[in-house]
Amino acid sequence: MLFDYMTLQLIWWAIIVLVLILYATTAGCDFGVTIMMPFMSRHKSFKDNDIERRLMLNTIAPTWDGNQTWIVIAGGALFGIWPAVYGTLFSGLYPALLLVLFTFFLRPPGFDYRSKLEGDTWRKFWDLGLFISSFIPVLTFGLLLGALFHGLPFYHDEFMLRSVYQGNAFVSVLSPFAILCSLLALSMSLMHACFHLNRRLEGGLGLRFRRWSNLFVIINLFLVTIGLILLMYVIPGMIITAKPASLAFNTVVEVVTGGWLNNYRLHPWMWLAPILCYVMLILAGLIKGKNASLAYWCSALAIASILCSAALALFPFIVPSNWVGEAGFGSQSLTVWNVSSSAYSLMGMLYITVASMLVIIAYKLWGFKAAWRGKARLSKADLEKNDHTFY
Repeated sequence: MLFDYMTLQLIWWAIIVLVLILYATTAGCDFGVTIMMPFMSRHKSFKDNDIERRLMLNTIAPTWDGNQTWIVIAGGALFGIWPAVYGTLFSGLYPALLLVLFTFFLRPPGFDYRSKLEGDTWRKFWDLGLFISSFIPVLTFGLLLGALFHGLPFYHDEFMLRSVYQGNAFVSVLSPFAILCSLLALSMSLMHACFHLNRRLEGGLGLRFRRWSNLFVIINLFLVTIGLILLMYVIPGMIITAKPASLAFNTVVEVVTGGWLNNYRLHPWMWLAPILCYVMLILAGLIKGKNASLAYWCSALAIASILCSAALALFPFIVPSNWVGEAGFGSQSLTVWNVSSSAYSLMGMLYITVASMLVIIAYKLWGFKAAWRGKARLSKADLEKNDHTFY
C-alpha cells in the first residue's frame, strides 16, 4: 500500500471535509437563491417582478442538479469509510434526514415546471416549493453541525454491534449553539447567493443583491464571533487523553470548558482557518462593486474556512457522544481512529474516489464554462429572447 493506516485515516478525513466544503459552496449558493425567490419585490405585483424571479432561477439552472453530486459522494463515503458513523447518524436522525430527502423532491419539478404555465397561483406554488426545498435542508445541516459540539446521546452496544440512542436524538439536536449554527448556515447561504447574483445579473437587479450582501456579511461576522466566544468560554469540549493506538469505543475523554479549541492551542497554525474566514468576509464586502467574481470566490473561501475551522476543532471526533457510561462522559464517541474501515478498504476506495472526483471536477468546470461562454451576465433581453427555453 502507498500509505500506512493512520495516514489513510487522515487522508479520508480530509477528503470528507473537502467534499462537504464543495457541497456547501456550490449547492449552498443554489439554496440561497431559491430561499429568496418568494420574497422578491413584495411591493410590486407578482407579474411585475416575475421576470426578476426567472432571471434569478436561470443563473443556477444549468448547474444546480450537478451540485447535488457532492452529497451523494459524502453519503457513499460515510457508508464505506466510516460505517459506524453512517449507521449512527441515520439511525438516530432518520426523521430529520428523511425530511431533507422529501423536500429535495420538490426541486426538480420546481425548476422544470414553474414557468410552464402563466398563472400566478401556479408559479407562487412552485416558488414556495423551491423555498421549502432549500430552507429546511440548510437549517437541518446547520443544526446537525452545531449539535456535534454538544454530542448526541448514544452508546455502542457491544452485543448488537450498533449504536443505541437514549431518548429522542432529534430533540437533543436542538440546543442554543446548534440554532446559532443553523442561523449561520442560512446567513452564509444567502450571502453567497447575493454575491453570485451580483456576479451574474445585469443592471439594477444585480446592484440590489450587491447591497443586500452587506447585511449578510455583517450578520455572518457577528454570528461567527458569537460562536467563537461560546466555544472559548461557555461550551464544554472534549479532549482525548489516551493515545490513538489504544482507542476503542471506550475512549478516555476529559471534558473542559473551551476544550474544543485544544487543537488550536496545540497547533497554532490552525488559527489560520478562522482568521481567513474574517478576512474573506471583509474582503468580499469591500470589493464586490469593483470585482464581482473575486467577491464571489472570497465568499466561497469564507464558507470553506468556517467549515475547516469546525472540522479542526472537532478532530479527531466525528460524532461525539454525550452519553455518560462506565468510562465517563463522551467515552462512546466516534472518532477518526475507532470507526475507520480496514486499511485495504481505505486504500481501495481512495483509488476509486480520487479518479472519480477528478472526472467530476473536470466535468463541472467544463459545465460552468459552457453555461457562461460568451456572456457572463443575464438580462431581461436574454429572457425575452429565450422565453421558451429558459426556466
